[in-house]
Amino acid sequence: MVQLQTHKINHKRRSALLAALGSACVPFGNVTAGQTYSELSLSLYNLHTTESFDGIFWADGEFDADALQRINWLLRDHRTSKAIQIDPRLLSMLYLVHRKVGSPARPFSIISGYRSAETNRKLAQNNAAVAKNSYHIKGRAVDIRLPGTETSQLKEAALSLRVGGVGYYQQSNFTHLDTGPFRTWS
Repeated sequence: MVQLQTHKINHKRRSALLAALGSACVPFGNVTAGQTYSELSLSLYNLHTTESFDGIFWADGEFDADALQRINWLLRDHRTSKAIQIDPRLLSMLYLVHRKVGSPARPFSIISGYRSAETNRKLAQNNAAVAKNSYHIKGRAVDIRLPGTETSQLKEAALSLRVGGVGYYQQSNFTHLDTGPFRTWS
């Protein structure tokens, strides 16, 4: 059974977000000034559940509700089977990183998407690198690899966007992306 918790977004903020997403064609701030796309797609593979998504999540100026629901479920907390609405800007960020590294056909390997507060708390007890107020808890972060691409290349592609958080975990071989303020760490 899908347990989907949605973030409460006030109507004015939601309308502004959706307007920005639709009118910018690639929904993430000024990253794509002058660029337009008729559709956005992703290829994702969850390492823990072996589930995948390969498809269009945005076309003709709007999000595909079914695709978003499938992505929300794919990026769920695999430990608790809880899912929430994933920030659509994160999906756009993934799309842009995929394009920058030139391999949109290969799926991103998902190490961690959404994490419930209880899962995050348990992980933080054993790992100082896990933030207590992680963007993962808010559905605004993802940890990824891309087979055949160095994680340092993913980091550089994400940094070139100059949006969100970009963490590079060389020892663990993954890159963290989130939709918080622009910042970076290793």
